[in-house]
This record gives sequence, C-alpha cells and structure tokens, in this order.
Amino acid sequence: MNGIILCQSKYGASKKYAGWIAEETGFKLVETKKADINDVSTYDVIILGGGLYSESISGISFLKKNISALKGKRIFIYCCGAAEYDEELIDMVKKKNLKDGLENIPMFYFQGAWDLDKMNLGDRTMCKMFIKMLSKKDPATLNKTAKLFLDIKDKKCDWTDKKYIAPLIERIKEENK
Repeated sequence: MNGIILCQSKYGASKKYAGWIAEETGFKLVETKKADINDVSTYDVIILGGGLYSESISGISFLKKNISALKGKRIFIYCCGAAEYDEELIDMVKKKNLKDGLENIPMFYFQGAWDLDKMNLGDRTMCKMFIKMLSKKDPATLNKTAKLFLDIKDKKCDWTDKKYIAPLIERIKEENK
C-alpha cells in the first residue's frame, strides 16, 4: 500500500495528526500547498488533512481542483478544530466541503488546539468577536460547542491525541484488504 498525506496546518494541530498518521502508515507527508498533482496521482491512498475554519477544511480546494485526476484512488479526509466531536458540526462540515465530486469521500474529525496568542490577527479578531457575540446570548440557548468557546476563550488548550486517528487507520487497513 503506497500513500501520501497532504496536510495544510496553520497552527500545528493538523500537522501533528499528519505526523502520527505517517508514523502508523509509512505514508509520505507533504504540505498541501507544495503538492503536485502529477506526484499525488501516483499514490493508491491519498489522505488530505487540514484545520477547520468557519466550517471550511483548509486545503480542500486541492481535492476539488484535482478530483478528476484522482479517479479510482482511495481518498480520505480529516479535519481538526477546537470543538469536541459533534454530529451536528460534522454534518455542517460535510455539507459545506464534500460536494462537487467529493460526496463519497470518508471524512474524520479530530479535536485540535486553541491558543489565541498563536493566532494571526485576523483569526484572533474573528474568534474574539464570535466569543463576544456568544457571551451576549442566554447560556441556556447555547449548544455544547458554543459553551466550550465561552469556557476556553482566554485559555491555552491542546486536545490533540493520537487515539483520534485510530478510526482512520482502521478504515485504511480495511479498504486495503
């Protein structure tokens, strides 16, 4: 089984997961921005991973742009964000990202990290505005993800854990039998 992991990581969590997946699979790891479709298309298994920003998966545009060149390949997607796993969130992410030929690609979610100090100005500003908006709402009306953001607003949190990649690794192995 030969494979490649394409990863677009802004603050490090997606890259950490890509490294763990590479350790488990022996697959080559490449930054999505540096990926060449001519190289990627030579692999049987392609994993694309990236951070989740406003329900958009970083790097997903590479797959959308090149999906026709990847016909017959086993493709997997993972994304990570600060929120805990939540079916409602996953459904929204799938609806937004897995379209235009990507509908049947398995997607996995891994919880990442949160550190406002490491964020660039745009991301930090957007997150602070989001938290300010949430703080004005009745706490009883907030879902668990919104409550998490209110709880962690000024904290540094790292939820990355190698255990999250287990379902992805298992699926790759199952499809390789």
